[in-house]
Amino acid sequence: MKYIYSFLFFSLVYTSLLAQVKVSGKITGNSKSPAPLAVVNLQQQNSEQTRVVQTDSLGLFSFTDVDKGNYSLTITYTGYQKTEVKLNLQRDTTLSITLADNTTQLNEVKITASKATVENKSDKLVYNVSTSATSAGADALTVIGRVPGVKVGDNDLSIVGKGSVKVMVNERLVQLAGTDLLRYLRSLSASQVTSIELIKNPGAAYDAEGNAGLINITLKHSKKQGYSGSVQINDKQWLHSPASVYGTSNYWWLNASGDFNYNTAKLSAYASVNVDHDHELEGFETDIYYPKQTWLQTDTGNYRYHNLNFIAGADYRFSPKVTAGVNYQGGKNTYDGSDHVNNPIINNATGAIDSTLRTYATYHPVAISNAVNLHSTINLDTAGAKLVLNADYFNYYRTDRSDFESNTYLTDGSLNAASRNRYHDTNKQDINIYTFKADAIVPIKYACFAFGGKLSFINNYSNAFYYKRAPNDSLKYDPNLSNEFTYTENTQSVYGSINREDGKWKYQAGLRIERTETKGFSHTLNQTTINNYTRLFPSATVSYQAGVDHSLSLNFGRRVNRPTFWNLNPFKSLFTAYSYGEGNPYLQPEYNTNFEISHTYKNRLTSAIFLNVTNNGFNSVTIARPDTNLVYTTPLNFIKTYRLGISENYSMQLLSWLDNNNQFTFYHTDAKSAISAVKNISGFGAYIASNNNIYFNADKSFSGAVNFWYQFPEIDHIGRSDAYYKLDLGLKASVLKKKVDVSFVMNDVFRSSASAVTTTVNGIRQKYTNFQINRYALLGISYRFGNSQSKTEKQDTGNQDEKGRVH
Repeated sequence: MKYIYSFLFFSLVYTSLLAQVKVSGKITGNSKSPAPLAVVNLQQQNSEQTRVVQTDSLGLFSFTDVDKGNYSLTITYTGYQKTEVKLNLQRDTTLSITLADNTTQLNEVKITASKATVENKSDKLVYNVSTSATSAGADALTVIGRVPGVKVGDNDLSIVGKGSVKVMVNERLVQLAGTDLLRYLRSLSASQVTSIELIKNPGAAYDAEGNAGLINITLKHSKKQGYSGSVQINDKQWLHSPASVYGTSNYWWLNASGDFNYNTAKLSAYASVNVDHDHELEGFETDIYYPKQTWLQTDTGNYRYHNLNFIAGADYRFSPKVTAGVNYQGGKNTYDGSDHVNNPIINNATGAIDSTLRTYATYHPVAISNAVNLHSTINLDTAGAKLVLNADYFNYYRTDRSDFESNTYLTDGSLNAASRNRYHDTNKQDINIYTFKADAIVPIKYACFAFGGKLSFINNYSNAFYYKRAPNDSLKYDPNLSNEFTYTENTQSVYGSINREDGKWKYQAGLRIERTETKGFSHTLNQTTINNYTRLFPSATVSYQAGVDHSLSLNFGRRVNRPTFWNLNPFKSLFTAYSYGEGNPYLQPEYNTNFEISHTYKNRLTSAIFLNVTNNGFNSVTIARPDTNLVYTTPLNFIKTYRLGISENYSMQLLSWLDNNNQFTFYHTDAKSAISAVKNISGFGAYIASNNNIYFNADKSFSGAVNFWYQFPEIDHIGRSDAYYKLDLGLKASVLKKKVDVSFVMNDVFRSSASAVTTTVNGIRQKYTNFQINRYALLGISYRFGNSQSKTEKQDTGNQDEKGRVH
C-alpha cells in the first residue's frame, strides 16, 4: 500500500511541475547596453498577486515556478519609458526587450513627492532628505539625527543597539572624528544633500572601518543638460530655558548656501558653497560621588561659530568607454568662545558646601581642510565589466590657543589666593593622507565578480605647548604638560567578492585583507610605539525569495574600529586644576562581528534578530582618586560586549496623504570588563521611532512633518543611560510655480534629547549629563533656477577609511 501512496504523491508533484513554467529574459537600453537593476513586475491577469525582481549586472532576469496562464510583464528603469508586455504562458519563455528613452520632462516636485522619506531596503536604509519638511533649512548633522535608528551623541554617531558607525560623503569616508566630525557635518547644508544611506552590512569592497556599518551622505549633482541650481537662506533662534544666559538671549544661527550645475553631452561641472554664522551654548555636567564629598561640575561653553565650506568638481567623457574627473572639498571653521566651569564641593555629612572651584578658559580653534580626488571609470566591455581608479589627497590643519584660569573659593565666598592656577597653551594638528585605490567589476553569465586593492599613507604631527602664567603675566614653559607627537600609518588592503543569483536564491560573499603598520613617537617623552598587524574581514549575505510577499536574509560581517589619532597621542589636556585628559599610545583597534537574520513582508515590514560581538573594545575611562581628588580621563582597551536583540521596521502605505515609517528595537547588552576598576554590567534597552510626512493637498506642495523617537534606559559602554527622547515638527510649502520653498521647523520641542550616563569606576559613582542645547525655531527660504529636474550621481573615491579618524 505504501508504494501506491508514494506513486500517487510523486504523480501529483510531477503533474504540478508540468503545470509550471519559467520566464526569463534580458533587458537592454536603446544602445543595446544592459539595463542593470531594472524593476521587472510579473502580474497574473485578474489577480492582485505580483512577483517582482531586479535585473542583474547583465540585464538578465528570471521567474521560476510560474503557473500557466495570462500575465502582464512590466519593466521600469530610470531614464526610460515604462514598458508593458502581455504574455500567454504555456511553456518556458525567453524574452529580449529593448527599452525606449523617456523624453517626457517631469516636474521635480512630483518626482520628489513620489519617494517615501524612509526606504528600508534589504542592504540599507535610505532617508530622502528633500521629502522631509523637518529637514528643510537644517544641517547634515541634524538630518542624520532624524534617520530612524541613528543616534547623535556628544562625540560620535551610532546605531541603536549595535554600536558606532563611520560617515562617508559621496562614498568617501570623512577623515574626522569626535567633535571635529560633528562640526564638519554641521558645515554641510541639508539643501546640498539628496539622501542619507545607512549601510547595514558593508561588503568586502568597502573599507572595514566602522563597527556597526556606514552612513553615506549623497550630495546633489544634477546631470540634466544646461544649467541649474538653487540658493537658500535660513535663520534659527535658539530657545533656552532660562531664556537669558550670560546676560543675553541673543543666541542665533544664520546660514546661506547655493549650488550650481552645468552639463553638456560630455562635460558635467558642479559647485556649491555654504556659509554659517551663529552664537550658541554648549555644555555638560559631571557629578562625582566621593565617600566624603560630592563634586558637581558644570561646564558651559559660550561660542560664536564661523564656517565656510566649498565643493567643486567636473567629470568629462572622453569616449563611450572612458570617463574621468576631479573633485575638491574644502573649508575653514572657526570657534571663538569661552568655557565657564563651576564646581561646588559638598560635604556629604553636613550637606553644606565646603568650597567652590571655578575655572574660566578661552578658546580659538581654527580648522582648515582640503580634499582632492582624481577618478576615472573605464568600461571594459558592453556586458558591464569596468575598472574604477581613484587617487586622493586629504589635509586637515587645526590650530588652537587657550588661556586658562582656575580659582578656589572658601565656604564664605572668599578667594583662596594660594589655589590660583593660570596657564596659556597653544596646540596644532597637521594630518596628510594619500590613498590610491583600484576596483574591478567583472560580470559573467553565472555571477558577478569584484576585486581590488588600496594603498594608504598617513602622516600626522600634533603638539601641545603649555606655559605657566605668573602673577606679572610672564610665561614659563611647562614640560610636564607639553607634548609633541608624530604618528605614521601605512595600510595595504586587497579584496575579492562574488555575487550570484540562482532562481529564488541570492548569494554574496567576500573577503578583505588589511595589513596595517603604525609608528607613534613622542618627541617630549622620547617614546616610540610600533604596532604592525594583519587582519581578515569576511562578509556574506544569503537571501531567499520565499514567495511573492516574503523574503528571508542572513547577513554576516566582521569590521574594525581604529582609535583616532588624537586618542593615540599621550599628551595631557587640562579641564580644571584637578582634572585632565590624556591619550594612550598603546591603544589597539577594536573588532566587531555582526550576525543578522531578517524577514521582509511586502517591502513594508522588516523583522530581524541580530547579534553583535565586540572584542578588545575601548572607551574613555574617567578615574577619580579620593585621596587627592584628582580626576583624569584616558582611553583603554578593556571591554568585550555582546548585544542580542530584535528590530521591527514598518512603513504604512494605507493613506495617500501620509508617508509613515516606524521602528522598534529591543536588545540586551552584556559588557565584560578586563580591568578591576570597572565591574561587568548588563541590562536591557529599547528604542522606538516614528517619522511622518503629512500632505495637505493633492500635488503635495504643502506638507507637514511629525518626527518622534524615544530611547529607553540602556547599557552604554560601561555605564547605564537614563531615558531621553525628541519631538520635531515642521511645515513646508512650495510656491511660485514650485520654484520657491518656505519652511518652518521646531526642533527638539521639549528640549529632551540630551543623554545622561552613570558609571562606577574604582567604586566611585560618576554621572555625565550632556545638556547640549538642541531646541530651536527655524525659518528657511530656498529658490531653484534653471532646469529643476535633477538626477543624483555618486562618485566612489579612494580614501574611504582614513577620513573617519581625525579628532
